[in-house]
Amino acid sequence: MVMVDLGIPPGFELLSEDFDDYRAKSAGRKSGHLEKFNVTATQAILYFDSIGAGETIALHYRLRAKYPIRTRTFQSRVYEYYQPELKSVAGPVAMEVRKRRESKGGEKDGRKAGTP
Repeated sequence: MVMVDLGIPPGFELLSEDFDDYRAKSAGRKSGHLEKFNVTATQAILYFDSIGAGETIALHYRLRAKYPIRTRTFQSRVYEYYQPELKSVAGPVAMEVRKRRESKGGEKDGRKAGTP
């Protein structure tokens, strides 16, 4: 079993439906199948059945900013469940979310106020 521990930056929420979609799409694979996942305020832990040598998994997921913030992500890592010393780590990344500026005429970045 291969574990992926994704750090969720402060001030963000993870949209877990992206993991649900990937889990359903990967169900028939011999490797790279997402068995399950757990999401906390600071991390998402993904449980893959296996990942073959030299195999690449592309997993796209979205984060939603709750408010303007300047922050750093938490570290992320991948490791084997039964041999955690076999791992790879990605360090924190700086991020900044800015409040949208309203332009003249009540538009936010080219959109009318009140529209998503």
